[in-house]
Amino acid sequence: MNKPKFIFKFFLFLLALSASNTFAQTETKPPQADQCYEVVLQVLIASNNAAEKNAVPPALSNAVKKLKTLYAFSDYRLTTTFLQRTSNSIEYKSLLNDFSQTQDKTTPVFSEWSLRNLRNLPDSKGRNTLQFEVFKFGARVPVTTERTKDESGKIVPVVNYESIGITTMRFSLNENEPTIVGSLTTSKPDELMFLVLTVKPAE
Repeated sequence: MNKPKFIFKFFLFLLALSASNTFAQTETKPPQADQCYEVVLQVLIASNNAAEKNAVPPALSNAVKKLKTLYAFSDYRLTTTFLQRTSNSIEYKSLLNDFSQTQDKTTPVFSEWSLRNLRNLPDSKGRNTLQFEVFKFGARVPVTTERTKDESGKIVPVVNYESIGITTMRFSLNENEPTIVGSLTTSKPDELMFLVLTVKPAE
């Protein structure tokens, strides 16, 4: 008659011992920081103007080679490089230089870009793949809508700002591999702007 009680007490003893070990392991395990990444966003301008030709970094040679198979532009130049460090998300706002050679310096272009929920996930081949929930790149560009005269009789432009940009949801790229995210037009009809994103573990 005492055997069931003995088994029950022994079971409780094992349960308590297991819980104690689990608690001890949890207590002794130090917290770990999230993996940090360097995120490099580069802006390429493609055109057929040889006078604006500018060598691109060797790291972007494969990206340019791919673009040349899709577009007929002869020249590519790197205009802007953004470098940010994050373990999850980025929000960036600033001026965008060299958006157009004809850009009026008194009416700057404002840019912003962001990415959210950076995760490291294995792909079907077991390689480390980085996935974003959302990536956005945008700019507010000045547009002259009309011209008018000021009090002195001087003709001055009336400028409004219009928003342009790219939003893409949930896409992946390989670590340390420059990846073309998308393209935008500039104020010149024979130019295109390409966004190239590179992400690698921070040292």
